[in-house]
Amino acid sequence: MAKIACFVEKYNFLDPTEAEALQKFKQTAEGMGHGFDFLFKQDISEIPKYDAVFIRATTDPLYTSYVVSKTAWELGIKVVDDPKSIQICGNKIHLYSLFEKHNIPRIPTIFLAKDDFHHKQISEVFDAFGRPVVLKAPYTSFSKYVERVACETSFRNVARRFFRRSDVLVVQKFMPTSFDWRVGVLNGEILYVCKYTMRKGKWKHGAKLRGKSKFIWGRSISLKREHVPTRFKTVALNACKIVGDGLYGVDIKEINGDYVVVEVNDNPSIYAGYEDLRDRDLYAKIITYLIN
Repeated sequence: MAKIACFVEKYNFLDPTEAEALQKFKQTAEGMGHGFDFLFKQDISEIPKYDAVFIRATTDPLYTSYVVSKTAWELGIKVVDDPKSIQICGNKIHLYSLFEKHNIPRIPTIFLAKDDFHHKQISEVFDAFGRPVVLKAPYTSFSKYVERVACETSFRNVARRFFRRSDVLVVQKFMPTSFDWRVGVLNGEILYVCKYTMRKGKWKHGAKLRGKSKFIWGRSISLKREHVPTRFKTVALNACKIVGDGLYGVDIKEINGDYVVVEVNDNPSIYAGYEDLRDRDLYAKIITYLIN
């Protein structure tokens, strides 16, 4: 019997579908004969008592989740997500540089440095990518700090705001689609496949509605993993391979019958009735990976 620690924060239990998924992880592990405990910030000192650590709280090199990951890794304890994956996926500059190095099909991307930010460069971006373009801060999650700009004024305003978070920004060609593919990958194998749809009149899966302070999400449509095309699987697996062999969610756009990678995320969303709807064995697969 193995003892698994699942690091969480209180907010992980606010959405009923995420809370239900967390309970399914616990029930699956215990059904397989293993221990499964939820650990919070105050429980970090308990990590050495466990054989594996599964992180479900939002990951970032500046968050407690990274301390948990690094602590487990230094102790030789199996951990998902591992520190390297958090570092790479948490920095879009690093991630997109790896896409370029390894020739991963991707959205056309350039990097914009704060010290080189001027009128001529904005004009060159619009000349190369057309209008609008997408601006991203390197450290983003859940569609935050990702905005579309179509004129120099909006470009300057958004860039200046994002430069408060980083000295380098990501600029990408705007490639509108009605949905993005989300592929869950574990240890080089497809775990689940979803379509994350855009709400009517919106261009990304998560967006704020006028007058609303919180993000509103589009529908998630699940598909059986064996029903997706071979080329699609190849693109998804190759994108994750350059990050590592852990648990990832790769976002892909389907453009003119081919596939381009938007990004690879560690700590992918797993909500009951969504990502697990068609391939319900994902809980057992993750638990098995943690204890092996």
